[in-house]
Amino acid sequence: MLNPKSQLDRLRNWRARPLRDTSISDTVEAMRKGLRKGNRQSSSLVEAWDELVPSHIAKQATIVSLRKGILEVATDGSAVAYQLNRLIRVSLLRDLQRVSKGTLKKIKVRTA
Repeated sequence: MLNPKSQLDRLRNWRARPLRDTSISDTVEAMRKGLRKGNRQSSSLVEAWDELVPSHIAKQATIVSLRKGILEVATDGSAVAYQLNRLIRVSLLRDLQRVSKGTLKKIKVRTA
């Protein structure tokens, strides 16, 4: 028979809950990879936007988001939204798709 102290130690080891991994290193690393990918796509798109959109429209239009291939742009007024929609119909969408590295399907313009 075991002495009481060793028996108690054995019970403590048996009953003790295993230590959980409370570090968030795996989650942070996965997030970093996703941000790197998204950042490359959005930065190339913003650079292309600055290059292709005329300055008087770009001053009054702000890129709000890029989700699932849809670029959402907010404009200061309906006149700017109209001009931007005209540009999109003519060639802006096609040019942005060609220049940017991400997949751009559509540009959605809304008046803020």
